[in-house]
Amino acid sequence: MRTLFITSFHPLISRNIIATNIPGLLVQAGWRVVVLVPNYKKEYFESLYGSENILIEGIETGPSIRTRRVGMFKRLAEATPNTKRAAIGRKRTLSGALKTPLHYYFFYIPAGFFGKFLWFHWSVRALDFLISPRGRFSDVLKKYNPELIFATDVQNEHDVSLLQEARRAKIKILGMVRSWDNLTTRAFRIVPDHLLVHNEIIRDEAVTLYGIKKEKITVVGIPHYDKYLTRKPTEKKVFFHLIGADIKKPLILYIPLCDYRLKENSVDRYVMEMLGGLNANIVVRFPPAETVNIAGYTKTDNVFFDRPGHVFEMSRVGDRDLTREDDDRYMDLLSHASVVVGGPSTFAIDAALFDKPILLVDFYPKEVSEEEKIYEYGAEHFMHILDTQGVYRAKTKEDFLKHMEMYLKNSSLDHAGRIRIVSEQCWNSDGKSSDRVAQSVLK
Repeated sequence: MRTLFITSFHPLISRNIIATNIPGLLVQAGWRVVVLVPNYKKEYFESLYGSENILIEGIETGPSIRTRRVGMFKRLAEATPNTKRAAIGRKRTLSGALKTPLHYYFFYIPAGFFGKFLWFHWSVRALDFLISPRGRFSDVLKKYNPELIFATDVQNEHDVSLLQEARRAKIKILGMVRSWDNLTTRAFRIVPDHLLVHNEIIRDEAVTLYGIKKEKITVVGIPHYDKYLTRKPTEKKVFFHLIGADIKKPLILYIPLCDYRLKENSVDRYVMEMLGGLNANIVVRFPPAETVNIAGYTKTDNVFFDRPGHVFEMSRVGDRDLTREDDDRYMDLLSHASVVVGGPSTFAIDAALFDKPILLVDFYPKEVSEEEKIYEYGAEHFMHILDTQGVYRAKTKEDFLKHMEMYLKNSSLDHAGRIRIVSEQCWNSDGKSSDRVAQSVLK
């Protein structure tokens, strides 16, 4: 039986790819699928996805495999894109704190300048390929002798290492861009033989920023949305009973901003306290793999916490995979929500797919400096969302409460903009994105 590898090193890939119809479609076409995962997740993946022709292989991904050479190329990839998002990253850490003058002026400024030139990206990729460590995946490649590597997160350091070894072994490689902000945030360390992307925006970024030929890119849509479009939600009365909500009151879904988006995260607690004062059911859907500081918060009876993600170890927050049950519950929350609230994240696309009013938080419990504000509103990927006028970005508490009331009274407000979000970001919401991915793999 012919064999191909599919990578699942990022926590969201299990939902985005492995839990979709893609592996099954490949098996039906006569292939044996080997899914590569972090070694401590092997048993978990086998219990959910393993079968006679879907095998799970654990790979060491801990600190012991990282080298300074890989770290250097990762930093270069983040510093070189000629984008607003990367320019922010050259100045600030993820939380918004300013980089040190030494790093900024002697590394990030030169990298940003040279990143404007395609020849520089080609040169860095060639050097990366030449001197990056070898042999990490040699045993698993020899064991299965795959004909194709499907890297589901082509910029992930583990995917990159595998693709480099596959290229040296002359194995065909197919890559996929995992998320909407990936190409404006970091450059390619290796370009696959063919690239899959969610939409035309990402395709055009690959062409203009990195010189990838358009004919080597296929737009496929967003595979995990196939289920969102076809699954029948749990009946509202039943679902409200399950979560303990009052059926007579509207449901407001809040997606926390997370700690990494702010130098000091006092915003999530502030917004949750404010929402708790409304005559509504408030569901806080915590991110599966990020921390949210709500120290000192006192939950009221109308606030409900949803904490998704399979816990491998309590101390490991950043690697929790979403389960099918987690995703089904999220779909029910989106189906029955009256308004969805959050920051500059993919929740805006999720909510638009369900045609729910989207209220964005861009205000703070106290006056803050520019470096303490949520910088991602100025990044390309989210500027596309703002340009649709399918969301409302509240910059004061009063403005937020005013628009909350407006949305609760009239959910059709900004409907046309939400349709545009779906059209631009999902590209084709026909429920067949998984089929397109599988066909691309087979082709």
